[in-house]
Amino acid sequence: MKLDLSAIESYGRQYAAKVCDDFFNRTATINGQQILKLSNVAQVNMFVVSDLFERWKADTEAFKSPYFNFEHEDVKAALKTFMNTASQHIMVKREDFEPMLSSAVNRTIVLLLDPSKHFDEFVRDSPDFTLTKDRLAQLTKYTKINGQVSKALTEKLGDEEKVYVTTALGWLNEIGEKGEFENPDKYLDMLSATVALKKEDFIKSTPKIVAEDSSAMKMSQSFFDLDSEEELDDEDAPLPTVAQVQAKFEQDSPVADIKLPGLDRLNDTFTDDLPTVNDLLKKEVIGNGTPLSELAFKRPIKSIVDGVSINQKFVFIGKLFDGDINSYNKAIEDLDNCLNFGDAKNLMNKSLAPKYNWIMAAEEANDFLEVVSRKFQS
Repeated sequence: MKLDLSAIESYGRQYAAKVCDDFFNRTATINGQQILKLSNVAQVNMFVVSDLFERWKADTEAFKSPYFNFEHEDVKAALKTFMNTASQHIMVKREDFEPMLSSAVNRTIVLLLDPSKHFDEFVRDSPDFTLTKDRLAQLTKYTKINGQVSKALTEKLGDEEKVYVTTALGWLNEIGEKGEFENPDKYLDMLSATVALKKEDFIKSTPKIVAEDSSAMKMSQSFFDLDSEEELDDEDAPLPTVAQVQAKFEQDSPVADIKLPGLDRLNDTFTDDLPTVNDLLKKEVIGNGTPLSELAFKRPIKSIVDGVSINQKFVFIGKLFDGDINSYNKAIEDLDNCLNFGDAKNLMNKSLAPKYNWIMAAEEANDFLEVVSRKFQS
């Protein structure tokens, strides 16, 4: 099912305008207790409060000055008291509140119609490519509809303080397969009592791909040549093998066809009788008995390419980039051009991970992240 996000956003604006017209004709501002009772769908109110909480945290950080010791216990206690007191005196004008309410309605509809999408986006938006226990606690606190998902995530996290986003996305996939979500009709009817709606208006029709010879189509057309809005019937097809990726690499690479005197193709020189680079590194040790391989994989690198072994390259292309060497090379180039590790993680989190569905390759994604981190070591 594909949601029509533009239709959802349009409804959210209509709903917020109607509710604000009714409320702000009597007063110029709204407080915290009034927000909690504003909508007949409690989840909408909780999303507004959640938004306010995030702004409250941001304002707290912005208040801190580099000229004072905000880590001193007396200062921390005073600041906490001040911010807690301020939180008890919420006062929001219509022009600031209406967009927040509209966004809360949008998020509620997505949570109702496509809960997997809602929780998936929450996890992917986690800073520093990690989902922390504190962030998960906030999800549990402010999610009333389908709250069993956040509770299940909390159980899987256990005593750990944080986990990689890719691992958390894998957990979400397991939870979604095993669990059942709440029926959205009850809540949609409650929203409709304020501003009329039809559930069908929020769902896109998804035409099937028609081909006389589906096998021929799959051979001649890349997955990424297809419209992202179209449904694919082959979602469970296995990932390409390393051998298939290597064959594609030989086909696409100009080096593969170079002939040298006395040698066949370059790839033919890598026979099973010759040791790999990893084999050689394992044999070489320094004075204290540390294998050179351990040092090699910890040193900073000038380019991400320098930190990827031949075997890793084939694994990364096959598992993380759907066997497309051009996509792999483009990703490496984009990551190399990032200014810092934070930008690189953001690129992987917001762009690469969702595009190539790294949920199914969490271990390889974490290995790739470690290589990227070496690029930005000082």
